[in-house]
Amino acid sequence: MKIKYHDFKIDHLKSVQSTNSLAIERIMKGLDVEWLIADQQTNGRGRHSNKWVSPVGGLYATKVIKDNKINYSHISQLSILSAVIASKAIANFININKIKLKWPNDILIGEDKLCGILIQTLTHNDNFFIIIGFGINIKRSIQSANDSFAYLEDFDDKTSVNDLLEKLIVNFNKIINKWDYGNSFNEFRKYWIESTSDIGKRIILKEKYSNKSGYFENIDIDGNLILRIENDLIKINTGDVFLN
Repeated sequence: MKIKYHDFKIDHLKSVQSTNSLAIERIMKGLDVEWLIADQQTNGRGRHSNKWVSPVGGLYATKVIKDNKINYSHISQLSILSAVIASKAIANFININKIKLKWPNDILIGEDKLCGILIQTLTHNDNFFIIIGFGINIKRSIQSANDSFAYLEDFDDKTSVNDLLEKLIVNFNKIINKWDYGNSFNEFRKYWIESTSDIGKRIILKEKYSNKSGYFENIDIDGNLILRIENDLIKINTGDVFLN
């Protein structure tokens, strides 16, 4: 399937500091933003302001959703949903069994990170915006020659940025519509659970100001991580997971 580009507002730029940051700037100026794509980011970021190295050869795409029917209670679901969207797009190019999902929305091959997703929110002029940034490693570069990330070219050297972008946009629109504000989330929750290998394992959960250690029990119907510490089950909606 080829994308009908006239059906989507796609702004493709050569170099930006961050596609998410640029999207937010444009929203604040009252500009209409749907998809922002960049060949490279000079100041790409992940969760907790972690740097995401973004040289030419990767896919750096931000999707903006303007929808007042979505609210903060949906964010954890959308985090899981975004990982499923990217995973299904990537699975067009490599064996799906190689893809592992790490809570909340990282995509790994083996122990190496292939895709990171950053979700931000903004309320402006009484409208609620969700800004979802995808960073997917495709081709290695001089900057990435010695890093420990995964790259799609190691499994399919014919994968191109445009081909992956096409699959990402198609999957995004299909899945976000099927999600229906959470009414069909359980289908995607099950997909996520089947694609992770962390459930049941002892983990360290790193939050902004503290760490917790326990067992990854499950994710709930809202996409939150359920952490078992002895006999207590604790609901976690943000943080980074590391195997203990």
